Amino acid sequence: MLRWNKAVALLVSLCIFTVLLIPGAEAATESSRLAGNDRYLTAAAASQEGWPTGSNAVVITTGENYPDALSAAPLASKYDAPLLLSARSGLSPETINELKRLNPKNAYIVGGTGVLPVAVEKQIAGLGISVKRFSGKDRYDTAFTVAREVGTSNGIFVTSGTAFADTLAVAPIAAAKGMPVLLVPKDELPSNLESYLTRLRNTSIIIVGSENEVSEAIANQLPEAERIGGADPYARNIALLRYFGEDIDSSIVYAATGEAFPDALSAASLAQKGGHPLVLLKGSQIPAAVQDYLSTKVINQVTVFGGAGVIPVSTESQLAGLPAEIDMVKSITVHVKEKENYELPKKVTVITNKGNQEEVQVDWNLDDVSTQKAGTYYYRGEIVGYYTTVELTLYVEPLLSKADTFAAEVVQGSEYSLPESVIVTLSDQTTKELPVTWSSSPTVSMLNKVGTYTFQGTVAGTDLKTKLTLKVSEDSAIKFKDSNLTWAVKFMLGKNSSSQPIYRSDVLSLTHLDAKGYGIRDLSGLENFTNLVSVDLNNNRLVGAKLAPLQKLSNLKSLSLAYNDLEKINSLQNMTSLTYLDLGYNVIDDFSPLRKLTRLTNLYIKGNETQDYSPARGVYDQLTSKDFELDSVDYPKQ
Repeated sequence: MLRWNKAVALLVSLCIFTVLLIPGAEAATESSRLAGNDRYLTAAAASQEGWPTGSNAVVITTGENYPDALSAAPLASKYDAPLLLSARSGLSPETINELKRLNPKNAYIVGGTGVLPVAVEKQIAGLGISVKRFSGKDRYDTAFTVAREVGTSNGIFVTSGTAFADTLAVAPIAAAKGMPVLLVPKDELPSNLESYLTRLRNTSIIIVGSENEVSEAIANQLPEAERIGGADPYARNIALLRYFGEDIDSSIVYAATGEAFPDALSAASLAQKGGHPLVLLKGSQIPAAVQDYLSTKVINQVTVFGGAGVIPVSTESQLAGLPAEIDMVKSITVHVKEKENYELPKKVTVITNKGNQEEVQVDWNLDDVSTQKAGTYYYRGEIVGYYTTVELTLYVEPLLSKADTFAAEVVQGSEYSLPESVIVTLSDQTTKELPVTWSSSPTVSMLNKVGTYTFQGTVAGTDLKTKLTLKVSEDSAIKFKDSNLTWAVKFMLGKNSSSQPIYRSDVLSLTHLDAKGYGIRDLSGLENFTNLVSVDLNNNRLVGAKLAPLQKLSNLKSLSLAYNDLEKINSLQNMTSLTYLDLGYNVIDDFSPLRKLTRLTNLYIKGNETQDYSPARGVYDQLTSKDFELDSVDYPKQ
């Protein structure tokens, strides 16, 4: 299968194509290593990897002792800053070189002067960098100071201040989500933290650690705190990743030792930039919880932090061999309303070779999806790191635009029931029939009195309004100028005598009139047939006849006028309810009145004086039956 570098979006108007499962393609997980000769160079390597063009800010913390350093990652994320390490004795030449490369305007030191003396601050300032320090009287106060700078609106993590593994596991997630990390003793909150935390309202607090690290006594002091626990730091590391699984992109996984803090802290600063997970290893061993986690994930790359003396090459190879591979890709079908906001998903569901379903990252070539026009659209994307495509079918459904209005006529004393449904025009000019409810109904007194009455209705489940105008007429005889039309109507009514009159009540009972082949020349009188839905006037003699009486037939949907030697059809241009129109084999020289007949689904116009069918372009795509074609000049290809 060829690798797709770009996705394709196609508008499909005539068919729906959906694939349930698409075969995947194997791709081995690659491994890489970020390491320097020491922890300071490893931190610099992470900085170069994540901020290759420099940064406006940098966070610097101690590389010698973990307590002050642990809270630094969320601060680095707040300022999109790399995290560098310094010894108490001062910045290393390599760290100074990295600061020069980054060329930041601001540096934020995390930790007191006991771990990073004023001399370090002066070294940084000597490079032309503005320096601000976040520190407190102890590790808990330092973390609290950083937390107030980061802000607590997104929530707070609480971890042990006497062990670093849980905080290292939390660091990339806390940084990516903008959540500070507060350090606490095992059994008793410092007074300033207790006062601060107990005042918080509507703030998510997540404790990471078992009761051996953060006691239940402390948990009870935190309003509605949630705990993520586990048998050991490695189990809690994975429990944390599963808890935030939807927010984590596991296409890249970072691994660092959980037995020392510096490499994992550097890994956390890099992992948070892409929302990638950090897994902790127990020296050269891969904990069982980590193995279980990696074996179900589709991972393109595992990046190990630290030298081979910390994490052996054999462990790196073992890590790369654990992840699952894509077996099948689930296609996606989405229905949205026209003009509704929609974004292509960042992740899609795949089935791995181990039988589990997994969410993986997908790249689409179209960042923006337009839903401004109804239709069916296809998008194709590529799963990151794989020769595997995913297909998304997007149905943009048209909006309800306007409900038809009704006109009906009855004679005095008749019964009449309001219609139960109404035709609604959608934004793409298609129509659908929907139920309608009426605010009132015709009364007996109305139906016994000549007059015009209006009834208001609402399309069920919408705010669209409709109305019906009911004309109650006096019953009277109707006369026609054309005797052939008279006989056609009498035949429809079953009146065989020339002396039998045709009454208004007779013609209002008709919804269909078949008058083809009668030799009719004049349509006068037909305007009284206001309840007609279809009329067949094929094969008559309407040459030069006025079609104006047809304009009064507001309920007419089907009209046949073939073989009549018609020359002009201007009177038809406002008959917008028509869906079927046959004008074939006349002598019509101009079809421009067809432009307004936007509901046509059946149109026959062949055999006329003109062969310029371009006025039908607006309805051409919606015609389900026709007897003509638009050539490439009249109808440019889309």
